[in-house]
Amino acid sequence: MRRRALLASAAAVGTASLAGCPTPPWTDDPTAIDGAEVTFRREYDGDLDVTGSGGNDVAEVRRRLDEAPPRLVVAGSLLDGPRRCERVTLFEAAINEGMLRLRIVSEDDPDSDVDRCSDVAEPHPYSVDVAFADAPVPERVVVRHESETVLEETV
Repeated sequence: MRRRALLASAAAVGTASLAGCPTPPWTDDPTAIDGAEVTFRREYDGDLDVTGSGGNDVAEVRRRLDEAPPRLVVAGSLLDGPRRCERVTLFEAAINEGMLRLRIVSEDDPDSDVDRCSDVAEPHPYSVDVAFADAPVPERVVVRHESETVLEETV
């Protein structure tokens, strides 16, 4: 409960705007940021090729630079509460100084019809597709889950 209260207060104070949207959540609809098109999905295609604690709370970059337009796909899994009560959300996306920054957080699922949810942690898979139509491909990618950096990689 304490973690949820901290997240709620952090979201209220530090919600980052993504293409004019002042608050989460965002959907599978593409959104433009800084000359790139970002599509967030609460799933990923295939298995992750990285390991973390128990194979969860990890992220990887899939380079698809030969496509038109060139793109990067970040696939990951955030370990948090039960999926029937919570979901992952793209909280921040920005491209600046040659770096793509993504921040993924978990939140209570407003579509959930569960009255009481346990705190049992489950993996929450996601993918973020970033197509660079009018922006150069950045040199680095940084992915944060909540406040922890889970990926910092050169493209």
